[in-house]
Amino acid sequence: MGCTIYQQSNPIEFDCVSTNISQSGIGLLTTTALKKEQDIELINDIFPYPRTATVRWSKEDNGLYYTYGLEFIEQLRVTPQ
Repeated sequence: MGCTIYQQSNPIEFDCVSTNISQSGIGLLTTTALKKEQDIELINDIFPYPRTATVRWSKEDNGLYYTYGLEFIEQLRVTPQ
């Protein structure tokens, strides 16, 4: 999965791995430090378009990895089949 943060309108791309996903949010694992309440753009094959989410919580693992809980800014609209 690709992730992008914007600092002063400049995109900074980094790799991230999803650990879980729901309609309201996603869990991420990455080596990039993020700030609480920071918005990031997520690009992945499972989304029909890039999604934006806000960092709600974080946990540092061994000083090398960070685990994040993000809330989608716009909920996916799932059409019943």
